[in-house]
Amino acid sequence: MERKNKRQLFILYAALSLDGRITDGRKEGSDWTSREDKKFFQSELDKADVVIMGRKTFEAIKRPLTPRNRIVFTRSSSSVIFLKKGIQNRIPFSGTPAQLHRLLREQQWTRIAIVGGTSIYDWFLKRTLVDEMYLTLEPVAFGSGKPFTNQNLRHPTRFRLFSIKKLAKQGALVLHYKS
Repeated sequence: MERKNKRQLFILYAALSLDGRITDGRKEGSDWTSREDKKFFQSELDKADVVIMGRKTFEAIKRPLTPRNRIVFTRSSSSVIFLKKGIQNRIPFSGTPAQLHRLLREQQWTRIAIVGGTSIYDWFLKRTLVDEMYLTLEPVAFGSGKPFTNQNLRHPTRFRLFSIKKLAKQGALVLHYKS
């Protein structure tokens, strides 16, 4: 029962190229990130109660992420997300922040991982719903691809650097920020 009183913690995870891209421009997904980042990302998701992602990100995932609980933002509740075999515990969502908070409370999910893509990052940042951010900076520049964010935020959330961790010999860094 004590879980009901816990505050919801929204943690955004993104892997970025040196030029601020989350994809290389050819396809969705994170095939371009280091093995060390993938291991770090999975260990972080293991701590989460639920993962929030957009439909395109959901469709780009080759194998299910843990935890198995997923909220998939979509413009249509009859989306193809229900057709993907072997994927369970997914909830399509196209509502307001109040409706999202209510859904999370009903499920007693308090540690929420936001994993992309650009429009999902924009949605949460625009509404100042991000409490923490883990940004993996990979030592590659694409020159094209999807940017981390597209929004001009009316009220930017200020974050402070909490820690920096070097992941790989090639120089991938994890930057951990808190609001």
